[in-house]
Amino acid sequence: MTPGTASPSAPPRGAARWFLLGFDRIVRGLFRIEESGLPERQPRPCLIAVNHRRDADIPVLGVFLGRVRGRRITGVLPHFVAREDLFDRDFLWHYWRSPWLIGPRLISPLIPLPRILEVFKAHPIHRIREQSLAVVLRDLRRAFGDRPLGEVLHPRWAARLAAAGASPERSIDWLLGRQQRFSSLLDGEWGHSRLNLPTFRAFKPLERARIRSHLEVFAQALATGEAVMIAPEGANSPSGFFQRPRAGAWQLAQAAGPELAVLPVGLGYDPSHPSRRTRVFVHAGAILHRADYPARRPFDDAVARAILCATTLTASHFLAHWILSADPGKQLTHAGYLEFLEALSEPLRAAGLRVAPDAAEAFEARLRWFARTGLVARESGAWRRSQMPEPQPAWTPRAALAAYLRNELASAAALAPGLAQAFALPSPPYVPATTTQPASDRDGNSDSEACRRR
Repeated sequence: MTPGTASPSAPPRGAARWFLLGFDRIVRGLFRIEESGLPERQPRPCLIAVNHRRDADIPVLGVFLGRVRGRRITGVLPHFVAREDLFDRDFLWHYWRSPWLIGPRLISPLIPLPRILEVFKAHPIHRIREQSLAVVLRDLRRAFGDRPLGEVLHPRWAARLAAAGASPERSIDWLLGRQQRFSSLLDGEWGHSRLNLPTFRAFKPLERARIRSHLEVFAQALATGEAVMIAPEGANSPSGFFQRPRAGAWQLAQAAGPELAVLPVGLGYDPSHPSRRTRVFVHAGAILHRADYPARRPFDDAVARAILCATTLTASHFLAHWILSADPGKQLTHAGYLEFLEALSEPLRAAGLRVAPDAAEAFEARLRWFARTGLVARESGAWRRSQMPEPQPAWTPRAALAAYLRNELASAAALAPGLAQAFALPSPPYVPATTTQPASDRDGNSDSEACRRR
């Protein structure tokens, strides 16, 4: 089977089965997965909608959904939506750039990544945002042939390349042959924005056709009663906020018809937990029914709310906000944290959001993790907020991760009216609207009641 071709939903056998069993052990050796909510029998067809935070999400979700029990795979392995460049032969070579990964990088050409993705039923999806200028130029050359750079690039970007030594008369082929030399100008996202307008207009229909062909693979899988997993946000959240859903989930749901079931799944990481393995909560919420949502906007909002309701808020989330909102030099006490946690967690639970049961525990050990971020310091036997300014949110480094976790908390708290303002949480760029008919409850119950039942 080639990438992009759906296969029948049958339990894996032979080498594939043993590979998945071994993979389950590896992932569980790296992650402490707290799993709940997954139904014993998933409906068919089923669209599994998840939040997306980091590259490790897919292995964790594969283990959660595959549900290995001893030597048996008792769950359902869905078709996964994967970023397109994962199927490139040299992906791992470019991905493992850290000096700490020089060993794995050297052996990366021997790793059959496309074959591994095939075993996991992963198929590529073309995502405009992630395309670098190098990828865009390669696709342009394939579609329209070799062209002078001055004919295809925006004048401003052509001038930047010319200043670096690539004159507008040079061809696309010449530039791509020197990709490493011009990597600072060829790498990065949104490569399409560096094209001139006539080239972009000629190229846009081809890009849309490519996306449609990729989505058709997943539509076929749903049409045959299989499961498909998709992140409605379209990519990793760069800031921690839940992003506005892209069109893909609705397009698949619309093609599958009103009988489609949607299973929301939320991942909540707890990086400050005192464990050798990274702790992550994975919870499946109550099933939504496509028939309840005839239009895209209410469907997107309902799915987003269900995912947020299924995402567990951990002590890492609460401590991140508590520490970042403290004045520099303020003493951080266990009693003060417990008071803050009780005041914030109770209305979150009342709104139907999930709060980790041990969010009040391991205070000292967790503060030591935050001390390694530089946000907390030990002075005269007491923990205090350091002088470090609040960092920009990102998954790395640790200080940026604290701001990322705070934004995750803000997106969830926005579902409880007035709560984010009361606790001075950041304002998310997207907050799903309240639905008039929650899909998990067709008896007219409120959104918060529907969330609680999830």
